[in-house]
Amino acid sequence: MTDRHLRRLESNERERQRMHKLNNAFQALREVIPHVRAENKLSKIETLTLAKNYIKSLTSIILNMSNGHFPAAEGMGGAWGSKLCQHYQQQYVDDDHEEHPQKHTT
Repeated sequence: MTDRHLRRLESNERERQRMHKLNNAFQALREVIPHVRAENKLSKIETLTLAKNYIKSLTSIILNMSNGHFPAAEGMGGAWGSKLCQHYQQQYVDDDHEEHPQKHTT
């Protein structure tokens, strides 16, 4: 067996292990996000989309319950909540523009 062939086999094994870990992580995510149970498992993109929407929904609930302010996380200080709020607000604006594109007039 050549050195090149051995390196290729080792690389293939590392890639198989990486993909196995990734698939396990997706399965763990599928099990914790709420969704309607289907006969077929959710695809990776469906899983990520549901997770993103679930996080956005929970974030919105937190903002509504705390009058639009993120409560400070223990041990992280107020800067963490401020940065998270800014990020959420920017994402909300970006998503709103995607859903309702403005018409350009000439």
